[in-house]
Amino acid sequence: MKYVVLARNLDSKAGGIGVYGRNLIKNLSTRGIEVVVSPRERLSYFKWLLFDIPLFLLKSDAEVYHAIGIIEGILLPIIKPKAKKYITIHDLIPLKHRGKGFRKMLEWLLVRLGLFSARFYDKIFAVSHLTKIDIIRFGGIEEDKIEVVYQPIEEKFLRTSPHKKEGGTFNIGYISRMEEYKRHELLIKLFREYKNPNGRLYLAGSGPLFERIRKISEKDKRIILLGFVPDEKVVEFYDMLDVYIHPSKYEGWGLPIVEAIARKKPVIIFEDADISREVRGLCLVVSLGTLFNMLDNRKHLKKLSVISYRRLKVMKTYENSNSDSSSGV
Repeated sequence: MKYVVLARNLDSKAGGIGVYGRNLIKNLSTRGIEVVVSPRERLSYFKWLLFDIPLFLLKSDAEVYHAIGIIEGILLPIIKPKAKKYITIHDLIPLKHRGKGFRKMLEWLLVRLGLFSARFYDKIFAVSHLTKIDIIRFGGIEEDKIEVVYQPIEEKFLRTSPHKKEGGTFNIGYISRMEEYKRHELLIKLFREYKNPNGRLYLAGSGPLFERIRKISEKDKRIILLGFVPDEKVVEFYDMLDVYIHPSKYEGWGLPIVEAIARKKPVIIFEDADISREVRGLCLVVSLGTLFNMLDNRKHLKKLSVISYRRLKVMKTYENSNSDSSSGV
């Protein structure tokens, strides 16, 4: 059996989609299935979508085709109308949060096209119940066509021995692409009001707002911008923290939250965050006004990390027992 995976990028810069793709390929390969991965994006996204992928699909012949993202799968039903087709949708944030500017308008259009194209797939996988609801809401797609398969985390987050935290500072961390809805500026504003001289805020990631975040961060020497953190350093990033705060307004799943919990860190999110109920139930949900009280309650944070880790292990067991479903075979 030949199984084709359509993926723009599989490295850590692709975020949760990259992790999902790597896990899918590994899962299929261990079951003896021949996996063929599409060409990766090299020069530009549009070249990949409009030229590389159509040429690849026209030359390919497989029993199953699987697009691991909503935009990745736009053209597949047109080029391979009779083939068995699966698509994974991680979130519909561009439709829920319409940003400003040409790039955001283009992203909105592509996601709209991808959602329309999803109607012609044999099966749609959603990484959370929240994403499933959004697919039905924005796409008008039948519920029984959508299957929820939780976004997996890599085994290194559960098996790697913890790095020893050094120094007497109280370290807060956040790792995310720097986009408007991720609300880095809100977290920075709140942290600057936090009067603990030993407090440190570590911001990891890159993106279109990086320079703006860098300039704002310069006003407080306790804020450290790490930039992009490569795969081999991500576990070490979580291990140096005392608490992980994820201020993002929207998440289809929230992979960094789950990764932090897997490293036995307490995780705080804000009460107005639109995050899947599965992940939300693992976090401490606070209002902006109560954040500092929670940060100063170290015993409560420690207890939270233990409880959240135990709940995550239950979810991980469920995830392993259902991991084959995300391949559709």
